[in-house]
Amino acid sequence: MNPQLKELLQKPVVGSVLSVASGISFFFNLMLLPLVGRAGSSVPYADKNQMAFLSALGLTFALSALATWSKVLRRSGDKSPLPIWSMGLCAVCVILFVLLMTGRLAV
Repeated sequence: MNPQLKELLQKPVVGSVLSVASGISFFFNLMLLPLVGRAGSSVPYADKNQMAFLSALGLTFALSALATWSKVLRRSGDKSPLPIWSMGLCAVCVILFVLLMTGRLAV
């Protein structure tokens, strides 16, 4: 790994900014949830709805994974606490992805 990137990611403010950004992105994702629900999946443009939701979900997962990575790197240096909330958001994103791909959100 690039030492400059590692040094940047170990800064506490970077992990906090990424955590806040992933949380805001997750709330935006929740607002988009009706697009893939019962009403949004029965319209002729349901595939576009699904792609919009999938792209927002991908952004949320990327931000939460970066926040987790940043906080784990910082943890290796200063023994800060484990980033449970960022890991949990990653898990929720994976669960939503699985539910979306299996069609369970459109029930």
